Amino acid sequence: MSESSPQTISLNDIGLRYLSTLQHLSDLMVLTWAGERVVTEQGYEEVFRSIAGLPSTQFRFKLEAARVEAARWQFKNSLGDLANLCLVFLEDIRKVCGLVVFNIAKTQAAGDLAALAAEINSDNGPQDIPTRLQHLKDRYGLKMPLEAELSSLAAVARCFTRTGGAVPKDTPELTLRLKAIQPPAEGSTEPRLADYQRTWKTGERIAVSREEHAAVFTTISVFLSSMLAVVQEFAKTSGLPDNPPSP
Repeated sequence: MSESSPQTISLNDIGLRYLSTLQHLSDLMVLTWAGERVVTEQGYEEVFRSIAGLPSTQFRFKLEAARVEAARWQFKNSLGDLANLCLVFLEDIRKVCGLVVFNIAKTQAAGDLAALAAEINSDNGPQDIPTRLQHLKDRYGLKMPLEAELSSLAAVARCFTRTGGAVPKDTPELTLRLKAIQPPAEGSTEPRLADYQRTWKTGERIAVSREEHAAVFTTISVFLSSMLAVVQEFAKTSGLPDNPPSP
């Protein structure tokens, strides 16, 4: 790939790839939850005794305590995977927007194509989600859907990295903002998508219910779909022809 010819990127392919990954992460959580339902105290003990090499100390969890800590561990890991998914997704969105600008410049025979191509092909590195969202707003004027929700998810994920899942001492409170499926409104039979939030104070350990955990997947799903729609509108209103020339 030459410096003046960025690789063509399909927005549809991006959507399918990330939505399928989100589905698979959700499926793994459902399988985990389904398995937990059949675990009994006897089964917990039998599995422990049947596998050689496991530590056996006075600190070993009883079943109910293990359920609570397993839920936190599952949330931590799935949240980390979802945050990474969004991070990579936003990088692909940056490249798509750059390609739109490149094709406009090429169609209009204006602008520094080499510089635009270099910008698309550059690696921005492991920036965090709020930084990537801000860059897309500043560089391309995009209106970010669910920005508050995505930033709050990133902040909660950082807590697990910094403190193992407790709200840091320098943070008076931490709020997780989500989109959640709620019961139908009065007079309706259809479930509705509504705002939801959960707040923890300094020093509190972060834990969520299964319904709240599921709402994280709902939030990411809505974000991915909404972000793709924003980029489609960006391309439509940018003045780019319906069939722009391939780079």
